[in-house]
Amino acid sequence: MNLVRLALRNLKRRPLRTFLSVLGIGLAVGSALTLTALSQSIQDGAREGIHEIGGDLIVMQKGASGIFGGFIPDRTLERVASVPGIVRLSGALVALASSGGGNVLTFGWPDASYLWKRVPLREGRLPAAGERHVAVLGDTAAVSLGRKLNDEFSVFGESFRVVGIAGYTSIVNRSLVLVPLVDLQEATYRPRQVTIAHVSVENARDSSELARIRQEIEGAGDVVAAAPDEVLDRDRNFTILEAVSLAVAIVAAAMSALYVLTALVLATQERTREIGIFAAIGWSNGRIMQSIVIEGILMCVIGCCLGVLLSFLAAYEFPHIPTIGIRIPFRPGAGLIAPVIAGAMVLCILCALLPAWRAVRMLPAEALRRM
Repeated sequence: MNLVRLALRNLKRRPLRTFLSVLGIGLAVGSALTLTALSQSIQDGAREGIHEIGGDLIVMQKGASGIFGGFIPDRTLERVASVPGIVRLSGALVALASSGGGNVLTFGWPDASYLWKRVPLREGRLPAAGERHVAVLGDTAAVSLGRKLNDEFSVFGESFRVVGIAGYTSIVNRSLVLVPLVDLQEATYRPRQVTIAHVSVENARDSSELARIRQEIEGAGDVVAAAPDEVLDRDRNFTILEAVSLAVAIVAAAMSALYVLTALVLATQERTREIGIFAAIGWSNGRIMQSIVIEGILMCVIGCCLGVLLSFLAAYEFPHIPTIGIRIPFRPGAGLIAPVIAGAMVLCILCALLPAWRAVRMLPAEALRRM
């Protein structure tokens, strides 16, 4: 008899148990994929946003927990700007600001910053030199705040007037609020301070020149310089997010294996007589074990397929979640699916071996006496 057909027949004989086991595996794998994909998508979206804003290097305070927790004084920025090979430098104060009952990612830039010229305006204008308490909103931020040109809104309790709407490409930047640096410094009680600095290098394609500039920047003060792709690697918040996602994925894979183990232990107990008959007619121990392991593999495969479908369903519905759905990118991909599925499959096979090993340890005569 074909072992796959035999395994399918055995699964159909206990439809409720099979359904619950497969559902448990699907939910576990789906939750692992969803959280892992969400974590990766947040990081990818943040990297895209940093690239879109501009700069060959990002300068941060040494030991800072992330782009929100740094402290770079003006005198340090002046020393960094004097490093040979740097053509442009702009400090930026980054804050997660309260506004209208929610939080918005807010950047404060100096009036003369070259970053203002890179803003892809869709409507309105940029703040004029010396203009105070004005803001440019990303189009998603404008929608979520319910504001349009010349409307007023608050940031940290301070009133700002919308003078422009930006049409950034990355999802993170579409939710940005851009204000004059001095206004955000006053609102956050951080006078003459920035959290990061964007640096443009004259010959950024030359890796040796870029390495030299990074070394000189780090010698100019208590700061570190990193490429835009490396910034999030130094952010402790994202490190914690990755650790949590990995822990959930491991727990989910273990839960999947536990469902398989439970179902197969019960199945082998119920099929003791059948297993004894197979042994009596000449089935080898290896063939009996294969029949049970294949049954576990089938359950895991069906459950993993269900989990993948659930994760894509979650990705499809995620943008409809109020507040966060339009601000956080969410794109599950094959690069994330493969390791989670592989981990679940390996654990399921290992757990299927236990009831299979128990089954072949029984003597055929003893198995035939049991009902």
